[in-house]
Amino acid sequence: MSRHTFLAVPIPEEIQTKIHSYAEEVKPLLPFKKWTVLGDYHITLQFLGASPDERLGQLIEEMDKINTPSFRLALNNVGYFGNPKTPRVFWLGIDHSEQLNQLQERTKQRCFSAGFEVESRPYRPHITLGKRWGGDSQRVSNECCILPTELTGCSWEVNEIILYEIHPGKEPMYVPYRRFKIGDL
Repeated sequence: MSRHTFLAVPIPEEIQTKIHSYAEEVKPLLPFKKWTVLGDYHITLQFLGASPDERLGQLIEEMDKINTPSFRLALNNVGYFGNPKTPRVFWLGIDHSEQLNQLQERTKQRCFSAGFEVESRPYRPHITLGKRWGGDSQRVSNECCILPTELTGCSWEVNEIILYEIHPGKEPMYVPYRRFKIGDL
């Protein structure tokens, strides 16, 4: 059997609720075809795609060896990827975190050791709010790209990685398949 999966840092429920409120506020201003639903907000470490059970078993063994301290992340900005008139992705950013970059690199190495193809692009951690522009060519409003007060300073302790299985058509569609605790050094 094969599952579609990815590894990510989860976002605590109370912060997801605040993020979702903000997304609902700006949704009428930005014609994205797909908006992230409550429960699906995360920071991707490594997308895996089609994942045969045998290879997932190898990955789980590898990920169980991740030995890294827990650390804090904080929201700090809003932005988009792509052309400002027809952006591909609207996202929330986080403060630069060397610990997150190191965790992503270790995760990538574990995935490679388990036989998965890994991303070669530079890592750009973010929380996707909306994607697939569906409107005409209009510049994204600057008011949409200002972190709202209720999200300013939101931070949390990262103490686990989740291997998510993707279930298209479900809400939420990212279902935890396996959790890996970090921080118990």
